[in-house]
Amino acid sequence: MEAILCVVRPKQNVTGHEYKAKMYDILLLDHKTVDKQEKPTKYLPTFPLSISQVEPRDEVLAYLYTLSGYGDHGGIKGERALLIPWDRNEHGYRESLARFSLFFVPVSHRDKLNRSLVEKSPASPGFFSLDSLIDSLNNGSMNFPPPTWSFVMHLENWLKQKHSRPGALGIVFHTRADYRICMSVRNPAFLPSIVQGQDNVPKSDPPRLTANETLTKLLSIEKCDKVVINPLFGSGISMKHKVNWSVQNPYWPHIPPDYELTLSSRKSSINSSMDPDNYSLEERDQYPLHSLAREGNVRGLQDYISQGYHHSKRDSFQWCPVHWAASFGHKEAVAYLLDVGASPNSVNADERTPLHIAASRGYPDVVDCLLSHTDTDLNAVDREGKTALDLAEEINGWQHAQVVQKIKTAARYPSQIQVQVMDNTKKKLNLVAGANTTVQQLNHQMLREYSMPETPYADIFTIWICSESLQLQLKPEHRPLEHMHMWNKRIVGMLVDVDHKKGLKEDPHLEWRRNAKISLLEEREAIHPEAIKLLFHEAYQNYIKGFYPCKEQDVLILASILLYMDHDQPGAKTFLSNSKNLSRLVPSPMLKMKGINWSSKILHKFKELSSMMSERSERFRSPQTLQIQFLNNCRNLTVYGSAFFTGSLQEGKITQNCYIGVNDVGIHVINTQSREMVYSYKYSEITWGLPPAELSVLDVTVIKPETRVTNRGSTSPRKAISLRTKQAGLINHLMQKLAQMHTIMSSRTSHR
Repeated sequence: MEAILCVVRPKQNVTGHEYKAKMYDILLLDHKTVDKQEKPTKYLPTFPLSISQVEPRDEVLAYLYTLSGYGDHGGIKGERALLIPWDRNEHGYRESLARFSLFFVPVSHRDKLNRSLVEKSPASPGFFSLDSLIDSLNNGSMNFPPPTWSFVMHLENWLKQKHSRPGALGIVFHTRADYRICMSVRNPAFLPSIVQGQDNVPKSDPPRLTANETLTKLLSIEKCDKVVINPLFGSGISMKHKVNWSVQNPYWPHIPPDYELTLSSRKSSINSSMDPDNYSLEERDQYPLHSLAREGNVRGLQDYISQGYHHSKRDSFQWCPVHWAASFGHKEAVAYLLDVGASPNSVNADERTPLHIAASRGYPDVVDCLLSHTDTDLNAVDREGKTALDLAEEINGWQHAQVVQKIKTAARYPSQIQVQVMDNTKKKLNLVAGANTTVQQLNHQMLREYSMPETPYADIFTIWICSESLQLQLKPEHRPLEHMHMWNKRIVGMLVDVDHKKGLKEDPHLEWRRNAKISLLEEREAIHPEAIKLLFHEAYQNYIKGFYPCKEQDVLILASILLYMDHDQPGAKTFLSNSKNLSRLVPSPMLKMKGINWSSKILHKFKELSSMMSERSERFRSPQTLQIQFLNNCRNLTVYGSAFFTGSLQEGKITQNCYIGVNDVGIHVINTQSREMVYSYKYSEITWGLPPAELSVLDVTVIKPETRVTNRGSTSPRKAISLRTKQAGLINHLMQKLAQMHTIMSSRTSHR
């Protein structure tokens, strides 16, 4: 795949201004000609990526650094490379031979090219004003390769979009986070030579401690129960004389404590009757987060926390903002504070958690929110030894009765549930709300298990409930325990023709899998290593079970990648010599095909892959890279990403059992026995619906068949097929949702 670089340098502070092309310079290369009368030819930097669809930032930036001088001539060190979604034909985004990837590389206005480099380089790199480039493209005053006009116009549209979104340009041109950390965090063992050459970093600053001294300090800190770091120490900032709150240990370092005395004095010193309604105006101004939480102002909390205010700062009574939000019944504010890191078990001066406060004041919604958090401790006691349940039971009222019921329900049901992942591992998740625990709550726990951010992965993965004959994707608000309880009693019988006399087991279990309601474009946003691994295992299982009907050449490519993951060249030949091992590389229906020597053909393809990989660096031979290669080849198959249903295909008097795959492209009918594709239609080619009197039938009418010539001329007859399945309603609903997505993507492509 060819990478096209749009290296853009702003001429001024572009944030907050309306887009104008003259605000930017863009890096172009020059094809020098011998004929002086010939117009100069300019072009955007282009180079082949080592492997398609790998996050290419390092590779793109390394190429730019080399192109612009590589150290000796002051090469440009870009900070980020952003992939600009590219215009392609209607369904081209699913094809493997996409020609170009367009990357936006922002650089600083201080970045300049060395003149001696420009004179010596055969490519003659140089920055040119973007508006002049556009004029040259329009009037033909300069030669450009044919696609350049499309690249530049697409870049300009992309920049206009960023200008229209508040704060977007600030993010694009902002200094990269890992660079800022080097400037703001001082590790006693950090050697500044690592960042020499950066602005404001002394070039001769010896480390303050030796390695052994540093190790000693770190070990001493590790043994402490609590460590308090003074951010002002050594900073040169003058000390603030007014102290908000302080704790002094009177027994440190030699006097043993009298715990009975400590406890009694502590009880007498803490104001147990502190009422947040009596919080003074002066204190409210002093703690803005607390005031915003009291008001339930989530947007205000977001603004202040983004400016650096800590989400769990304590006031003079040891109340955190989450205590305030819980005290006034602001569920959204509580949820936001928990999401950004506030602890649901933080205690105030009375040792009361937010759950204590919400329960005592009778806020069922806030209690629900706190119970949904994994770490919430139902058994935490305040300084009087009372739990949140105790406080709620002390007050008569319908709201407090609801709170009591919710806490008792959360405590009564099993504390954990098992979720299976596509690599055959299993995770135990907390039922944070007992039987009322939702799919969304379990999904958030799974994201934390794999350290994946909520965006975009909360949309890419979700919870499924599965058994031998049926697989259903659950909605975010569904309660999995409820579905598992009703699975054999009701759900399976409604959706599957199961003959229980044959002893088929329909024991349900939960799986964490790809969301069938997302497009392939959305899935491609997944670059987290664990996400890639999970998508790979799901694709592999569908491939090896024959749910991805494909051609012989596709099988050879996929099998050679799988073989390369686990074997070197000598080991591969030995592995393939055992015919049983082929079942791990080739779908079982295709193994039964006669006249194909799979072992020799896979070995030949494997040697080609090994030769190509040997020329690449170690980084591009990693397991993750191979998983991405396998995924990308699967993504080229029309049926990839489908949710599969069972049923039968009826054409006239002929009936055959089939699997019905539905994805963002269309509907695909696969023969159950041979795993061959019987029909595959895009949404633009069909209409479909449920007959009024037949709830278990889905009628599909082809409105765009191939034109055929008859004696009476060209005709385009309509063709109809019927799919008989108890899951017809589910298929119809999913097709409607994905067809809308398909239409939106198609309209965007045609608009571009």
